[in-house]
Amino acid sequence: MTTSAAPRTDSAARGLSARAYIDAHRERRHSNRVLHGHPSPVLWRQTDISVPALMRARASDLNNAPKRLNLYVATPYCLPTNPDRCGFCLFPSEIYEGRPQLDRYLGYLEREGELYRRFLEGSPLTSVYFGGGTSNLYRADQYARLLHAVRNLFTLQHDDTEVTLEGIPQLFTLEKLDAMRTAGCTRISIGVQQLDDDMIAMSGRKQKAAQVFDTIAWCHHLALAVSVDLIFGWPRQTTTGMIRDLKAVVDAGVDHVTHYELNVGGRTDFALNRRHELPSVAQTLEMYCVGRDFLRENGYRQVTTYDWERVGSPRPQLFYENEWRHRLTAAPDTSATGSQTWGWGFAGISHFFGGRADRGWTYINHSRVADYFDALDAGRFPIERGFHYVEEADFRLTVLFQMVISMSVDRVLYTSIADIDVVDEFAEIWNVLIELGWVRVTPTRLELIDDGVFYTPLIQSLLAQNRVLELRRSMFAGAVSRTPADRQEAI
Repeated sequence: MTTSAAPRTDSAARGLSARAYIDAHRERRHSNRVLHGHPSPVLWRQTDISVPALMRARASDLNNAPKRLNLYVATPYCLPTNPDRCGFCLFPSEIYEGRPQLDRYLGYLEREGELYRRFLEGSPLTSVYFGGGTSNLYRADQYARLLHAVRNLFTLQHDDTEVTLEGIPQLFTLEKLDAMRTAGCTRISIGVQQLDDDMIAMSGRKQKAAQVFDTIAWCHHLALAVSVDLIFGWPRQTTTGMIRDLKAVVDAGVDHVTHYELNVGGRTDFALNRRHELPSVAQTLEMYCVGRDFLRENGYRQVTTYDWERVGSPRPQLFYENEWRHRLTAAPDTSATGSQTWGWGFAGISHFFGGRADRGWTYINHSRVADYFDALDAGRFPIERGFHYVEEADFRLTVLFQMVISMSVDRVLYTSIADIDVVDEFAEIWNVLIELGWVRVTPTRLELIDDGVFYTPLIQSLLAQNRVLELRRSMFAGAVSRTPADRQEAI
């Protein structure tokens, strides 16, 4: 394993200076607004992934340092919209046609679970997240089967394990929510995006604002925690309209709000046909600042670039999201406690980070339903491609990215993991960001402040600039490294 103290800085790998990079990108839209890890999935190119070898390494590492396990369960289908994919969504999904699709998919989900049983059976879960496509497409009676599949493989304590299910407003009903709660769900995440009926109509969705508030009221009635997602930077959106939506959600008693910037990219309708209607980057920054100030003034605290929690809320914390952002924490015996995620189902993303001997893998399941089914029919793990953290530089960057999302980098923890102070490692970058008023450095922490929080994606891409250049050169040269342990083994 390569253990270089820092990324290469020779002329072949070096990109723009920090100041030049910021000047070149400050007014550009980033198609991936926040990178939850390094590298981007575009650079995950290894296909010969051995799950048995990976799990043997994981089992060995568990003896050295404890690991928390989180579960993401994907549903592949979405309602058809015009424009397609709600006009802006870049996540893989396929069009929902009826219940038989979901019944068939649940069967394949159970089959994938059986392939992993010998590695994961009985593992206690810190959190469970049922995500998209659209996880509230299921009929009420199907949620018992969905949660049974989880309990059949894992240890799930209702009082200790947070179980979140996300969905769109028009598909929630009181009957469904009651079935979700009875099956074991503890939190509902509502993908609202916009409350103004005309604004949301641009996406082709049929939802109405009344459906959002009905869902919130039903969740309160059933004692389910509730989160709401809202997007700013929408075509034709004004700051006044944005604040009107935020106020309505706050007044409805929502304890957690994800208020995030529109992701514009790919061949989506918003990218191809509505760019001229989008607020400028300067206008979007103003929206972020006004929204931030409004939420602070109304009793919310900012916990990530885009996540807000009501201060003093008695409802459960966001374990799944926090586990994503805090992969490594210091244990009392000074060992690093790791957080891992298994992505179960279509396009599920897994993160099995390891110890110093093998930093581990991240990988994605097939992002076409037919390929996912075909792999399971053949008795294979349905993995499409992944990335092995062979280079220490890549592992350090993914840890750093996840800390940056939470607006604070723990220098002591980072040094214990990386054997280098993060301030020393990226000294030029931090000096420029300090001059801009985007970063504050203390003896123990490095904090994103003021406009620096809005520019989180730019800062992340700047930090990784040189390493990404190297990876792209390797990818185009067909020189992605492999080790004997990476070779596909028979199941």
